[in-house]
Amino acid sequence: MEKKKFVTEQHEKTRTTFRVLGPIFLVVGAICMLIAFIDFFSAFNEFEGPKYFWLFFVGMPLLFVGIVLTQAGFAGAIAQYGSREIAPVAKDTFNYLASETASGVKEISKAIHEGTNSTHSITCVKCNAKNSSDSKFCKQCGDKLVQVCHHCEKENSSDARYCNYCGKSLG
Repeated sequence: MEKKKFVTEQHEKTRTTFRVLGPIFLVVGAICMLIAFIDFFSAFNEFEGPKYFWLFFVGMPLLFVGIVLTQAGFAGAIAQYGSREIAPVAKDTFNYLASETASGVKEISKAIHEGTNSTHSITCVKCNAKNSSDSKFCKQCGDKLVQVCHHCEKENSSDARYCNYCGKSLG
């Protein structure tokens, strides 16, 4: 199955249209604004009002549309430029942080590892020997590591006096 192109021909045509029309609208709008600006200030020397003042109202929308179309046409190129400028800095920052925080990450990893190991073992209350979590009897002294509740039949630690699940006495 053929993979679809992300940037289609229609997209490329639209982008080319924006790249052509945007600067044209921009230049025409700027020229209209310039003519209106010059006419407005040259009218101060005469007794008549400005003749081309209306070009402000034509030039402003043309200028706006030109800016929008130009930005739309060149947005991808600008974004690529920006990402290429930022990528080396981001890489250097990441590498610096990775090298400077390595010892802290190792400590956290060690603490997590120790924490998970302690949850996978049961300590005998009689001799303090560590046993695997699925053990029923101590490998050192042979004492019971778990008590089964007679009411709910759930396992509890050997030193518990009340069931962790139903709250009734284990004695």
